[in-house]
Amino acid sequence: MKLLKWLNRYVEELFLVTILCSIVIVMLYQIVRRYIFNASLSWSEEFCRYAFIWFIFLALPYSIRLGSELRMDAVISALPSKANRTLKLVLTVASLLFTAFLFFQSVTAVQESVIAGEISTGLHLPKQYIYLSMPVGFGLAVIRYIQVILPQVTHREKEA
Repeated sequence: MKLLKWLNRYVEELFLVTILCSIVIVMLYQIVRRYIFNASLSWSEEFCRYAFIWFIFLALPYSIRLGSELRMDAVISALPSKANRTLKLVLTVASLLFTAFLFFQSVTAVQESVIAGEISTGLHLPKQYIYLSMPVGFGLAVIRYIQVILPQVTHREKEA
């Protein structure tokens, strides 16, 4: 149970830090090879691009967990308390539905990539591993939105 709580709290952070560190290390290695040894890597730019794609899609659930995703708080905070809570719940449910839609669409994109058999140029990596960042990120975002909605709904039931 402690492991699940720890993973719930740190899973995105762990991956985000790992990805960011790997980007920095590969870019530094590329700089050293290019300017000191005059021998560039053929795959470093592609690796950093794909790692950054994974970083972006994993940052989405992390921002939801922190409550720092993009939203219009000025209008919501000007409303009375009950309307404020209701509107926040409606907007969070709408975000959940949109993210779930994106999740299912991204699964289709990964399936099409598998069928097409695309391979990346520099890394010679099957592109479905890059496209897999979308369903992973959107799937974790769906879980995070559910984690945000449940306390709002149970709190609402306690007030009634």
